[in-house]
Amino acid sequence: MKRKKISAKVWASIMAAAMVMSTCPTAAFAVTADKVAADGTYTATRHVYRTIEDTDDEWNEYDVDVTVSVKDGKISDITATPKNGYVEADNSSYFSKAYSKKNGIKTLLTGKDATEDTINGWSTVSGATRTSKAIKEAALEAIQGAPEASTAQEAYVLMNIPYADFYAAEGDADVDAVSSATKMKTRASLAAGSYHVNSDGTDISGITFPVKVSDLAALTGKYTQITDESKVDITTSIKGKESTTTYSGKDALFESGNYSYYVLSEAPSYYKELTVNEDGSFSFGTVKGTEATTLTDVTGSFSTSSKYGDYQLNLDGLPDAINTVYGVTISTKEGDSYGLRHVENIWKKTKLAWSTGFVTEAHGSKLSYADYVSMMGQTINKVTYYTDAGVYEIPMNQYVPVKFTNTIAVENASADAGKTTVTITGLPKDYDAQYTVEGLKNVEVKNGILTFDKDSAAPGQYTLRVADKNAKYVELSASFELTTDKTVVSYDNASDSLVAAEGASADEVTSYIKNIKTVTVNGKAYNASGKGSVKIVNEDGTLNEEAAPFKDAKAGDEFEISVKATGYANDFSFTYVAPEYTYVYASVPYAEYYANEDVQNAGSAASSDVMDTNGEYDKGAFDTVTRATANHGLHRGSFQQDVVIYDTDGNTYEPISWTDGNTAILSNGKTLVKASDRATGITTLTVDGKTSTYDHYVIKGIKYVPVKVKSKNLEAFKAAYSVTENGETLSGGYSENNLKSYTAVADVNKNTNGLKKVSLNADGTFSFSAAQTGTASGLKDTELKTADVANMGVEVVDSSKFGDFLRVDLKKNYGDLGSAMQSVEWTYYGSGDTALATYGTKFAADNWMHKSMGIQLGLTDSLRCQLPQGTDGTGKWVLTIHALGYTDTKVEVNVTADDIHIATPVSDTSKLEAAIKAAEALNKEDYTEASWSNLEAELAEAKKDLATVPTGKTSQESIDESTAHLNAAIAELEKVNKFTGLANEAAADGNWYYYTDGDVDEEMTGLAANANGWFYVKDGKVDFSYTGLVQNESGWWYVQNGAISFAATGLVYDSNYGWWYVNGSAIDFGYTGLVYDSNYGWWYVTGGAVNFGYTGLVYDSTYGWWYVTGGAV
Repeated sequence: MKRKKISAKVWASIMAAAMVMSTCPTAAFAVTADKVAADGTYTATRHVYRTIEDTDDEWNEYDVDVTVSVKDGKISDITATPKNGYVEADNSSYFSKAYSKKNGIKTLLTGKDATEDTINGWSTVSGATRTSKAIKEAALEAIQGAPEASTAQEAYVLMNIPYADFYAAEGDADVDAVSSATKMKTRASLAAGSYHVNSDGTDISGITFPVKVSDLAALTGKYTQITDESKVDITTSIKGKESTTTYSGKDALFESGNYSYYVLSEAPSYYKELTVNEDGSFSFGTVKGTEATTLTDVTGSFSTSSKYGDYQLNLDGLPDAINTVYGVTISTKEGDSYGLRHVENIWKKTKLAWSTGFVTEAHGSKLSYADYVSMMGQTINKVTYYTDAGVYEIPMNQYVPVKFTNTIAVENASADAGKTTVTITGLPKDYDAQYTVEGLKNVEVKNGILTFDKDSAAPGQYTLRVADKNAKYVELSASFELTTDKTVVSYDNASDSLVAAEGASADEVTSYIKNIKTVTVNGKAYNASGKGSVKIVNEDGTLNEEAAPFKDAKAGDEFEISVKATGYANDFSFTYVAPEYTYVYASVPYAEYYANEDVQNAGSAASSDVMDTNGEYDKGAFDTVTRATANHGLHRGSFQQDVVIYDTDGNTYEPISWTDGNTAILSNGKTLVKASDRATGITTLTVDGKTSTYDHYVIKGIKYVPVKVKSKNLEAFKAAYSVTENGETLSGGYSENNLKSYTAVADVNKNTNGLKKVSLNADGTFSFSAAQTGTASGLKDTELKTADVANMGVEVVDSSKFGDFLRVDLKKNYGDLGSAMQSVEWTYYGSGDTALATYGTKFAADNWMHKSMGIQLGLTDSLRCQLPQGTDGTGKWVLTIHALGYTDTKVEVNVTADDIHIATPVSDTSKLEAAIKAAEALNKEDYTEASWSNLEAELAEAKKDLATVPTGKTSQESIDESTAHLNAAIAELEKVNKFTGLANEAAADGNWYYYTDGDVDEEMTGLAANANGWFYVKDGKVDFSYTGLVQNESGWWYVQNGAISFAATGLVYDSNYGWWYVNGSAIDFGYTGLVYDSNYGWWYVTGGAVNFGYTGLVYDSTYGWWYVTGGAV
């Protein structure tokens, strides 16, 4: 018999399927008593007799045929047909009473059970006794002649099917149960889909699977029926953890006998059909009810070595819907099938392994291999999975190479020996051997000697591989070591790393680190690879100072370290001293900032020579951003970015902040003044009285990144990067509308949010770790802020001019966050909740903040952002904004297809042309310098955008946004204040100023009027503290608390001018006479002034004659 093999193991969690039962007729005679007649039509004839009691001659004897119809076990109809002597006129009244009237047999028995008892229960009808008797007897004879209805009950059940029975119809009838020595995995979830008979866990007996049974009686009373009340507790101890699981209802099949069953309430979607053989045994057909699904995207990884057997096939890409694997068959193109069993052959759904007699034990359990020996030398062409989600077929083309008994060994040797000894036995005669050793050159094996090129051989572990050129047999391999007593590394204290020893090459150091086996720290050894390993030395040779041995180290703690490397005879030892750290801010280029962040193309500074739709070269990775324009980018970037301005002579200027739109404070403390000529388009830069021509500016990276650097490396770090130490001032930006410039004092500590660790590399360069999440702001006397995203007007913008394909704006309450914004990351989730990719961004190339239009965050199709294959950018995105002094701000948006920007060719420039014309018609002298400077910047960009239209390197979206920006700049122009006079209200500082041509006139001292009255102005502002006399062109006036009341009449005193008589607050130079003062009495006034030199009689027309001495009465 040609072998059709199958091995399978555990089918545990069963589908909660369904049972459908129906009754079907089978032949069985003698329907008596309450036995039900089978469906059908049954007829009998009886004679209606007269007796001597019937003296009435009104009716005749006759025959009557009675037919009883049965359907679904019920009498569906009774037909009585009179004949042979029946006379309608004489017999009809009796006949109808017995047959069809209210007490007739048809009327009373239709719909009743089709049994003898039902007919016997019908009483003869009074007034038609002879007729009803004959009809009843005929009906009884008819029903008694019917076959009895079948009592067979069709059902669907979940059944425990032994492996051999299950796989027989799939091509393999020789699959044994699994024998296990572990006694735990067979009784745990690893065996899902299977069942076991023995409660001690020594077996996995077969598969629990839906079965169609034609007659449930074949099982009832013979095999264990599991019901909803069934229950079994199974206690397991795996990896020292004991747990008890209760299996109830159908799940109790997990620990039950062969052919145990659970009756389903509905028909399952697929099943096997049970057949009861003549000898009473069972057989099961192929799976019915569903078609197998072919999976062409599942890939297989095949190995000829496995800890579970001789061969292993790992599958990747199985449907996520699969929760339980009930069985697996492997088919070969030679026509054989092999059934697999749980745990021994099927492991965690995706791993398939089997023995062919060479590996005969795994995890203490004997492996069953006889069924699989014949697979060697065959080609697997299909793997079939039977699962709770359906049946799946996976096409394959995998040859199974033949194994054989052999020995192979290679002796260890010195790397500079160039040869070593090889022992190989058991090669078949037709094995055409081919020898290779990866990492060695010129390898040959002859007469038991392996030779190689010693000049290129490095110490370490190697593997000799022996392959059959004909590919019939399995490959053989043996590992060996090449050794050296040379020390190739030394310890560099500055970088805390292993570097090349004197005379050693960089390649030798790389090889040494690759071969590190263990690292011992203060007497405790740590494996460098494998399970439970701890990495002490990184791939670049630096010490992993975050490793477990150093976790709680304090500055100055010493650690004795010894390194053992495979192939190196001498261990290397050194002393590591835990470093002290200094916390500072540093300006960090984008590529270095992102190098250890989890973003696409992290660390790449690659540029691109392809322009984006905004005409900028922004499609690179994390290279420097370059701009030719001399506009607001200069001061917007200076908030948090490291900006450098170049003039045409190559000189550089590094602005830290701006006092206005054209005046910058440079990093060296000097002042730069920028001036733009609209007519010529030339921008000049003036520093220390020297003027040069502006060329371009660049944005290198982030200006204030909090870092911790080893104190011993601080000076070298400061030589390489711009550093702001704690206690020094941070500043940036230019205040305009919502954006505000800032100053703060640096106060970085170990808890600062966004802190990066600085490492000195062996080559003298520095690298930066990923940013940490912290609780401190890094700013003195300032708490860490949190942005109120819910009130920031988040909006996905469906078009943009800046070359991005996706843009999100924050349009409300954004000013402070915008001024502090340093970097932004975009994480893409698509339609799920698992991150698919994360992208870093750059200022100006992607991110921006506008003084009145919001924070504008873009994502550019570039080397730093390529969407995952098969996605289109729609779905869930989470943006993370990193800002100075802020917690990380998360912004979640949902992007639709309409939100993805596709550059549209320019079709209408009329609105932009109108805006440019309107701007050019304005007079610079009418507006403030700051607002005019902003207009000029927007106008320059607008004109550039318009000029680019003929080249096709701009878009309608860019034209529209340029129009919006220019119109906004026009609307925000501030008129120059040309007012001369006293202001009608106080200024912001509380003073009332006097202006001449819009500027405070500090030379103005005297009386001035406004809508509120007349006031005394001193040095350009009202002096509300002054009380005294003041002259103007209208005379002399008495001022009280800075104001003329026009109500004062009487004598007043001025320290400079003496005593005078005022009338309505003005000195009355025409008055001569007596004046009374309530405080000082009566005085003689001459020409408005008290005459202190007069003594004598005076006459007053109102008061008469009085004697005056020294001016007083």
